Amino acid sequence: MINPSPRAISTVAPAFAEKRRFNLPINPNPSAGIVEDETIWRTRPIGCPVTRVGATRWRSFDQGTREAYAETPDDGHVVAIVLRNENVRLSLSGRTVHDGAVPPGMVQVTGPAVSARCVFRGPYDVVHLHVPNTLIAEFAQNICGSETASLRSEGTLTQDPVAEKLGRDLLAADEIGGSFGQLYADCISTAIIARLLAATHRAQIAGRPKVAELARWRLRRVTEYVEANLAEPLSLGDLAAAAGLTRMHFAAQFRVATGLPPHEYLLRRRIERAQEMLLEERSSLVEVALSVGFQTQSHFTSVFKRFVGQPPRTWYQAQGAREIPGEQPARYRLDDRGDGRGLSRVAA
Repeated sequence: MINPSPRAISTVAPAFAEKRRFNLPINPNPSAGIVEDETIWRTRPIGCPVTRVGATRWRSFDQGTREAYAETPDDGHVVAIVLRNENVRLSLSGRTVHDGAVPPGMVQVTGPAVSARCVFRGPYDVVHLHVPNTLIAEFAQNICGSETASLRSEGTLTQDPVAEKLGRDLLAADEIGGSFGQLYADCISTAIIARLLAATHRAQIAGRPKVAELARWRLRRVTEYVEANLAEPLSLGDLAAAAGLTRMHFAAQFRVATGLPPHEYLLRRRIERAQEMLLEERSSLVEVALSVGFQTQSHFTSVFKRFVGQPPRTWYQAQGAREIPGEQPARYRLDDRGDGRGLSRVAA
């Protein structure tokens, strides 16, 4: 469990001390519910498991001025979602990132171990999500396919009406209450983090140098090479050599040109050729598998089902045919590899 950092404090701005003194917390009896009211700015809820997103609310209707200071923990981010019109001066690591009016729906992410100071000029209402880095890595792996993806944490405020709506919906968790309320809050929090991760991922992709599309003449050479060698084992290096490029440049340019990685394209063409053979040549499954480059019938069947949605025999019968022609065991034998999976042709 994470206890509030001893470095996280909330103070009165000395320059405004004569205007208003804040000797007591805003809410002397804070809610102990699912979304807790903060007595100290940006403090993670006491007792919240490190595997869960903690949710807190920082709010006041007072017209005075207040200054607050906090530092995010080393192992987490803080996401702020503004719920009402505010006027603030926000500084991160000594640098002012915003000074002035803030409308509802603005979102700000602060990264780990960053000192934050904010002057609130009048009323404010903000939902804070305290997000463990381990949870961000897990979400990033599931959403983006990489644990290196992260939340945007430059500190700038961005408008996100959907995040605002989700933040307001999050407040209903205490009305539901109990384990169902906590489950509801977890789902809403996950949706917010997933949305922010996706936005960061899109921004990172947009910022990358664009890869050129594979030239048409190179693409034609590769596709012709594939069609002529579907029965053979083909590697990425073989296809790159046919295009006259290195493997890295070829793979990137081929994907831009076709929308598919080279290996995926090759598998699709093998299965499409297999479908043609089953219908036109009435070949056995073993013969078809070998003819399109698969070493085992079981591998052929699993790949066929992945692309077509049905096993070969079921698909074949759905085309109006009754049975696939019988296999010809005299023409095939098991490879002497000891695993019983390999098949090779035997001269007739």
